[in-house]
Amino acid sequence: MVQQLTRYYASLRQAQPFADQVDYSLPIRLVAIAPTFHAHNHIDREHSRLDFEFCRFAISGAGDRFGFQLASADSAAETAVEIDARFHPFLQPIDGEPAPTPARVIGRPPKSLRAQLEQMTPERAELASALRLQILEFDDRMREVGRSSRTQYGLAKGEKEVYKTKLCAEFFPPGGFNLPALYLMLPYPKKEFGAPGHRYKQERVKGLAWANISLWFEEKTVTFYLGKSRAGLTQYHFTYGGYAKLCEPLLGYRPQFESVEDLVALALAEWKQVVEA
Repeated sequence: MVQQLTRYYASLRQAQPFADQVDYSLPIRLVAIAPTFHAHNHIDREHSRLDFEFCRFAISGAGDRFGFQLASADSAAETAVEIDARFHPFLQPIDGEPAPTPARVIGRPPKSLRAQLEQMTPERAELASALRLQILEFDDRMREVGRSSRTQYGLAKGEKEVYKTKLCAEFFPPGGFNLPALYLMLPYPKKEFGAPGHRYKQERVKGLAWANISLWFEEKTVTFYLGKSRAGLTQYHFTYGGYAKLCEPLLGYRPQFESVEDLVALALAEWKQVVEA
């Protein structure tokens, strides 16, 4: 622990972040906080040129109230604060009691999306962030994966991957644009081969294909890309109303698309059907 803090201290003195707000001529306090300290930690501190403060912490509980206690390892100084109820689900019980299931915590976006959000106006960044949360909060099985400038959302495959055949959405800036476009896997009417002779059937069936949802323009459109590449010429453009009409025979009802959130909700519902099929 002492060696780790020493390296942090050296990096801080060298980089001096926020130098316009921090006076680095003043002493830097080095504080280690842990439930307990090994004897070796005290030996390392004793023979270090730097001054370290060791503080022990503990969590106490009485009924449905919990407190965070902090005590100096070198003096009688102690302090205690009550833990806000929002953090209670993350406390691990003792004495063999079953651990509660904590609410899912959505971390910051991966670098692929974060770099794009930082270049947006606050209003646009807020919209993209809200759509991201709508996708991630829909199902615990949804995973977010950053790939260079592409950010994908789909069924979790381990800790850091998603199944390519079970994708739901992605943010990706198309060629020539700095703003990321939102792509959703949405229903579309596809042809189905009949037998014999491999001729297409008359009726259309529901398939899923990538659709670009306009975010940064006044005109609200849904653009489908059919084929192996989204850079090809096989594109079909629909207004929200036109796409709702297209969906009616596929879904058995005509959906109402008033906002991009409505389209995201449809993509999430279709994704869940694929995952649970």
